[in-house]
Amino acid sequence: MAYVRKTDMLVNDVIEHVQAMSRAAQHPYDDTLEVGTPEYNDMRKATVSATWKSAPELEGKLPDDWCGTPHRVHVNLRDTNNNSVARFGVENSTANPMRLSPEYRTSFPHVDVSVDDLTGAAKTWINEMAGKQEQRREIIDKFKVVKDQLASFMRQHASLNAMLTEMPELEMYVPDRYMQKVRAKSAPRAKVERPTNVEDLNIDVDALAAAAITHRMVTASDAS
Repeated sequence: MAYVRKTDMLVNDVIEHVQAMSRAAQHPYDDTLEVGTPEYNDMRKATVSATWKSAPELEGKLPDDWCGTPHRVHVNLRDTNNNSVARFGVENSTANPMRLSPEYRTSFPHVDVSVDDLTGAAKTWINEMAGKQEQRREIIDKFKVVKDQLASFMRQHASLNAMLTEMPELEMYVPDRYMQKVRAKSAPRAKVERPTNVEDLNIDVDALAAAAITHRMVTASDAS
C-alpha cells in the first residue's frame, strides 16, 4: 500500500465528491419540467392563459403581430399566499407557437402563474412537488452533515492511509484516483500517525455509509 499524504487538494476533492453525490441523490426530486410531458404541456397552457387574465375574452382573438411572441417564458409559480413555490422556463416553438397578451411583448418575459389556476397534469405535478421538496431537503441536510464531519475528520490526519485505517467507510467518498494511489505497491514507510477517535468527533459511520449507498442506488437507477 502506497503512502498518500493529505493535501488541501485531496481534502477539497473529497468534499467536492460529497457535494456531487448530494446533487446526484437530489436529481429524482428536482422540480424541473420535462419538455413534452403532460404536466409541461398543461403548464404551458396555464402560462399563456395567465398573461390574458385581465382580458380572457381576447385570448386567441387578436392578430399574431399584436401578441407577445417570446423565445422563452420565465415562469414563477405562486401559491395562494403569493409565495413563490417553483421557477422554470417554458419554450416557444414554431410547431406550437405561444401567443401571449400584448403586455408581454418581449423575448424573455417573466410571468406569474397561480397554483389555483392549474388543471390536469400540471395540478398533479404541483401537488406532488411539496413532498419532493421535503425529500430533497432531507437529502441536502444529510450530505451536509457528511461533508462537515468528513472535513473535521480529515483535519486530524496527515495521510489518507491513516484516515482509511481508522474509518474504512471514508473510501466511499474518496475519488478513485486517490484510491488507486493508495492501492499501489510501495515500500513501507517508518512514519506512524496517532489515530484520532471517530467517537470523539461524533461521526456516525452508519450514516456515512447510508448516504453513499443512497447515491449509488440513484445513479444506478438513472443509468438503467
